[in-house]
Amino acid sequence: MFLRTVPNPHDEGRQARVVRFRQDEDRTFAIDADQLHRNPRLLNMFGKLNEFRVRMLDFVAYTVLIASVIASFVVAWWLFVPGLAACALMIAANRKFAAEVAMRAARRSTESFLYLHTIGVLWLVQN
Repeated sequence: MFLRTVPNPHDEGRQARVVRFRQDEDRTFAIDADQLHRNPRLLNMFGKLNEFRVRMLDFVAYTVLIASVIASFVVAWWLFVPGLAACALMIAANRKFAAEVAMRAARRSTESFLYLHTIGVLWLVQN
């Protein structure tokens, strides 16, 4: 469920959370999950509802967090802890979902692969 971190050559070598995949037997690529999660419009090329899905899942995660904070004032003080954990897990799963949408599109079509590489989201990783 969790993403790996590798240096991003498009961002001065800073560490980025990525989904790694093999296109060929000898080449491994990385897709920047953080950038796709921050800019879900980049996913619209692969399907009209992808941006909506990412934004809606984020909305649900933050709603769970807000509800748990309110419940901690009304019911019991410790209820924000499971809400915070649920929110963090939902955001991590949503980040991975965004990268996996791009990965499936890159595997399906060369045009999508080139688009992701051009915008700086996909790059070759050393094994």
